[in-house]
Formats: sequence, C-alpha cells, structure tokens
Amino acid sequence: MRPAPAVAVAIVIVSVLLSPFGRELFVGDETKYSQVVREMRAGSFLVPTLEGTPFTHKPPLHFWFMASLTYVFGVYSIWPFVLPSLVAFFLLLTLLYRAWGPVAAFVCGTSILMWGAAQTARMDVAFAGLLALAAYRIYRARGSLTLLAGVVTGAAFLIKGPMAPVITLALFAFEAIRLRRRPVPRDLLGVLPMLAIPLLWLVPAIVVGGEAFWREIFFKQTVGRAVNAWVHKAPPWFYLMRAPATLAPWFFVFVAALRCRDEKARFALNCVLSVLVPYTLLSSKLDVYMITLLPGVAVLIARFVETSEDVWGRRAALFTVALFGAIGVAGFFVKIKGEDAALLTLPAVRGLFVVLIAASLAGLFFGRRSLRHAVLAVGLVPVIALSYVMTVLMPLANEQASGRPLVRALVAQQVPAGEIGLYVCPHLWVRGMPPELAAARHYDAAELNAASPRLIVARRKNAHEIDLNGYRKVDELRMIGKWFDVYRR
Repeated sequence: MRPAPAVAVAIVIVSVLLSPFGRELFVGDETKYSQVVREMRAGSFLVPTLEGTPFTHKPPLHFWFMASLTYVFGVYSIWPFVLPSLVAFFLLLTLLYRAWGPVAAFVCGTSILMWGAAQTARMDVAFAGLLALAAYRIYRARGSLTLLAGVVTGAAFLIKGPMAPVITLALFAFEAIRLRRRPVPRDLLGVLPMLAIPLLWLVPAIVVGGEAFWREIFFKQTVGRAVNAWVHKAPPWFYLMRAPATLAPWFFVFVAALRCRDEKARFALNCVLSVLVPYTLLSSKLDVYMITLLPGVAVLIARFVETSEDVWGRRAALFTVALFGAIGVAGFFVKIKGEDAALLTLPAVRGLFVVLIAASLAGLFFGRRSLRHAVLAVGLVPVIALSYVMTVLMPLANEQASGRPLVRALVAQQVPAGEIGLYVCPHLWVRGMPPELAAARHYDAAELNAASPRLIVARRKNAHEIDLNGYRKVDELRMIGKWFDVYRR
C-alpha cells in the first residue's frame, strides 16, 4: 500500500497536462491577462497596462514570466500563459511530498480549486506555492522568521500583492503563540525582504506612473479592497459558508481531521488560520483566494491519515465518494431551464455522468479497506471525472467559454481590424488568431460614437448605450452565457 500515494500523485501531475493541448484561454481574467501581456511586449514592461491604462489589479512578476515565454512559444500559443502555473503546481507538490509526505501532495493536488488553477493563466498557484515554502521554513526554524521565508514572501508579494506578508506574519504570530516564543531581533531578517523586494519594482514604477498610478495602487487596490471593496464585496462569514465548495472534495475529511492533535497537525491548522483570518477581515472576497490555504489543509489531512485509522474519517471519505456518484445519477434526471437545457442531453455530457458513477462505485469498493484507501478514492474520483471534461468535453467548453465565437465572427466579416470597434466585449485571443485582429479596439460609448467604425460588436444588454443609426445587425454570437451582436455600417 505504501507506493500507492506516490503513484496517485504521479497520476494527478499527468492529469493537469491534458487540457493545455486542447483548450483556449477562457473569457474573463485569462483573455484580459493576454491583453496585458501583448501590451507589455509593446513597451509597458515596468508599469503593465490594459487598453493603454495602467493595470493596477496585480503586481507584474507573473506577467513578466508570461511575456518572456511568448518569445519562445508565441503570443497565440497556450503555453506561455499556463506554463507558469503548471511549473508552480509541480514545485508545490514536490515541496509537500518531500516535506510532509505523498498523502499531503496528493490531497493538495486533487483539491479541485488547486487542480483547476494549475491549468490556467492565473497566478494563484505560484502565490500559494511560495507561501507554502515560507511556512515550511518557519516550521523548520521552530517559529523563527528566516531570511528565506522573507525572500519568498517578497516574491509572492510581486506575484499577487500585499496579502503575502500579511499571511506570513500572521503565521509567524500564531506560531509564536503556539510555541510560546517571543520575537527576537533576528526575525527582522525575514521582515526586511518582504518589503524590500516589492519596493525594487514599486519605487521606479511610481516614478514612471506618477501620482495617479500611486493613488490607484494604494488607495483603491490596497486600502479600498481591504475596507470598502467596490467589487466582490461579501460578509465576514462568506468563507465559512463556502467551505464545502472551496475545500472540495476534502471538506468532510478536513472536518474529521480537525481532531488530529500532533505538533505537525497544529502547525498545519495555523497555516489554514493564517490565510482564513486575514481574508475574512477583507471586505473583498472570492472563492479563489482560498487556494492559498489548501497546502495547510493537505498537511492536516495527511497527518490525520498517517497517525490514525479513524472510523469517522473513513466514513467521511466514503460519504464524499458516494456524493460524487449521486451527482452522476442526478445528472440523468435534473432539468434546467433556458438556452443551456439541451447541453445536459448531449451524449458527451451524459458520458461524464457515467464516468462519475463508475468511478464512484470503484472508489467505494476500493475505499472500504482502510482510511488511507478511502482518502485515495476521494481524490481520484473527481480527477478522473475532470480529466474526462478536459479531453472529451473541451471542444464544447471552448465554444461556450472562450473567445473563439467572437474571433470567428470578426474573420467572417472581412473588415480591417482598424475599422472594428468592440463595446463591452471580451479581449481577443484564440490559438492561431490572425495577429492583425489584435488591432481591433475596445471603446467606451463616447469614443465609439465619435469614431463610428465600420464594424461594431456589442454586448446585447449594453447596445442601447451607443448610437447604432446607420448600422445593421449582421450576426449574433453567444459566449459565457451572454449574447453579443455584430453591426455593420
């Protein structure tokens, strides 16, 4: 049985390599990030821009990685955008495997949020991996804030922002309480690089970007998100209510594992709290922020599995496996309304329900032998089902969630990109997209009315905001559940 977790980790690593061979960047953050990268290549290296305006939502390190890789793979290859997350995923699992054992690596790698993010252009996996390394260095130093912990936290700051030092310092404080340890002067060696490394970019960026850039970074993106978010605002109990989803498929096993009380388990719980508490205090909340606590969850569950043969833990694991089977059965009977209703009747979608049922039945049979077997079943069942999605259902996902329909509609009109106006539309990116289409501009209403381009693509619900006199509708398309209309003058 001992080699089984290692084999399972290998299966997980292979599974995340399936989707990049077939998928497009999906509309939303991914296509937006592709536009930031294109503009970075055009010269906005120090101060990233989006449509010519400083992009202050995230620091630049992740975009520097992606932009650099485009010189190897090309701008319209998927690899520059997903390779940083894939590499970060592999390194994170390697760290967990070597530091905490194969079960910890397996649990983290099969967490649906982590598994999915590893195949995207997002920076969350790299952020979580760097902070997991900082946490491990604090553990090995018996609560001391080491120089390496500070350096990797500073790098995490440049990946995703100032929550990096907040999380590391929160863990440092929680560990000081647990170990009854007072801070000492050498802990400053860890604090200094947390601040110095981001300043290496932030100071020259402010010099270049000016006062408007500084005010946007500090007052809106930092203070504003913390105390009075204008987007993703949610109550303090948001993450507790969302825990079954954000910790899927490990929520019930995690609850059972909370009874584990050895030293490593207590440290892992502090890792979870050091993420959960600060993000709960923020006014802006998203499920994806909880990716950072998944390594701590994985270590806690691993300690639980390795130190006990808990009957309630095994029951929690088998209940989770059975729940996936029930979802598969429900897929044949559930009815949804609207334009997506026909999707559930497609043979390929019904195949997913069959895979879920079959994998769950096999998992229940395999998992009844022991807690360790049951835990392996909990992770492998969703990975098998999601691997089916990433292969068989990927063409359908591309049509529903990527910019492929938009690019296809623009190519069909045979209008020069300089005469195309996009209004409340996704940014353009598909594999092998004609490079000249990148010149198609996004306009606000006043700019669009003044420019009067030959072709306009507008989101249907916003079309009334622009002047369409002299235009006729020539096409319509649907992406991410929204309708867009194409107008030609």
